[in-house]
Amino acid sequence: MRLDIQEINHKYITRMIIFSVFLFKNYRKNEGEYFRMICDYLRTKAKYTGVVKVTCGPKYSLEEQREKSLESLFSDEDVEVLNLVVVQFKTALKEVNLQIDLSKEEKYESYLYS
Repeated sequence: MRLDIQEINHKYITRMIIFSVFLFKNYRKNEGEYFRMICDYLRTKAKYTGVVKVTCGPKYSLEEQREKSLESLFSDEDVEVLNLVVVQFKTALKEVNLQIDLSKEEKYESYLYS
């Protein structure tokens, strides 16, 4: 078994970022507050002081959100664009761009808790 401290640290930070994205998903509508809560959590709990960039899905008006929801109900779309969150961060090992679908929490649970 190979022990590489940078690889272990990278995996830990990645898991903490994914966990924080789901932990504060109720604040997603206010992108500034969502970003601040994720960064504060990473700084205090994970002791990660690197640069994190969080971008929520496209901004739509209420009418456009209703239309998109109706379209997704009538068609068999798996990914809703309203639930997408893109996270960019850099560790000592590499730079990562994650696209997380908040509606598929079960998919990420297996990664977080294994």
